Amino acid sequence: MCITNMIMELTPEIAEICGIHAGDGYMRIRKGNKGEIDISGHLEEKDYYDEHVIPLFNKIFNLDIKGKKFSRGSYGFVNYKKEIRNALINFGFPAGKKSNIVKVPSQILESGNHILYSKFLRGIFDTDGNLYFRKSYAGVNKFNKNYNHYPIIKIVSVSKYLIEGIIKMLLEMDIVFYYHSRDSKKLNEHRKHYISISGIDDLEKWMKIIGIKNPVKLSRYLVWKKFEFCPPNTTLEQRKNILNGKLDIYNMSL
Repeated sequence: MCITNMIMELTPEIAEICGIHAGDGYMRIRKGNKGEIDISGHLEEKDYYDEHVIPLFNKIFNLDIKGKKFSRGSYGFVNYKKEIRNALINFGFPAGKKSNIVKVPSQILESGNHILYSKFLRGIFDTDGNLYFRKSYAGVNKFNKNYNHYPIIKIVSVSKYLIEGIIKMLLEMDIVFYYHSRDSKKLNEHRKHYISISGIDDLEKWMKIIGIKNPVKLSRYLVWKKFEFCPPNTTLEQRKNILNGKLDIYNMSL
C-alpha cells in the first residue's frame, strides 16, 4: 500500500504526527515540488525525538531518519522526502510560517473519533504544551503553601483556529478546561490564546485517555505522582535523579 493511501486512512499514529507537526514542525516548498519538513524542539527533548518522534516517522513513512543537533540550539530532524510533505499538505498544513493559521485537520475534527482526538492532543501537548505545579495558599495547610503540588496543563497558541479545534475536541471528550486570550505586551506579537486544565482529577483523566510521551514533561508527572509535588525550575536530569534516589527532593524545595 502506498504512503498516500495510508495517510488517507488517518490512523491514530498519523493523527499524532499531525499534532507533532502542528506544534514543532515547519514545511518548506520550492519549485519543482522540492522542499523539506523540519521538526525540532529543545535540546533537552533529545530522548523524546530519538525514542518516540523519529521512530514514529520512520515507521509510518518507511524511512531511516536520524536525529541531529542544530546550530540554532534545537534537536530534531530535517527530511526531504516529498511523501511526508504531500501527506501534511493533504491534511491542510501550509508551507512556510504557520503559527497564526495552523489548525486541527478537518479530517480529525469531523471524524468524531476520540482515539484520533487523543493522539493529536498528545502530539500537540508533547511538543508545544506544558505541565507544571504551583503552590496554593488557601486554608492553613503548610504542605500546600510550601510545595508546588497543584497540577496545571497548559497549551498556548497564536492560532485561534488551532485553539478552536482543540476546544471542540476537549468538549466532546468531556475534559474540563479554562480558555482565555490576551494581547502580547511586546510590539508585533500576535494575540495569544490559552487553554488550561487544572487539578488532580483532570490531570489523571488526561493521563488515562491522552497520556504523555515526552520525558521532559512526563518526568514532572512522575515526580509529582511519587512525592505529591514537583519542584519548579528543575532540569530533566535533576528529575531523573530525584526519581532514582540520587537527589533529595526535600532539600531542593526549601
